[in-house]
Amino acid sequence: SEVLSGALRDNCRAVIMGDTSFGKGLVQAVYGLKNGYGLVLTVAKYLTPGGTDINKVGIVPDVPKDEALPPAPGFVPLLGSDTSHVDFVDVAKRLSPDMCTRAD
Repeated sequence: SEVLSGALRDNCRAVIMGDTSFGKGLVQAVYGLKNGYGLVLTVAKYLTPGGTDINKVGIVPDVPKDEALPPAPGFVPLLGSDTSHVDFVDVAKRLSPDMCTRAD
């Protein structure tokens, strides 16, 4: 989800809303050794199309969860949650060519 959301944002296809993601930006391979131990090697690193390294940082949302969802006690957002509080005019503005700077 981090790689996808980073790609969508870098290509001006989405405004990211919610919490900062975990920041798992490395691919590791584990090799078993004959003595019973193991060797862990980092073999790749995830970058967004714009070159942003997400490891230990994550994807920081454009609109934090507190701004996107209603502040109600005990409110648990579900898939298909009420989006009546989302400012879709602001979302459209953020995706406009004037606001979106694509990293080529």
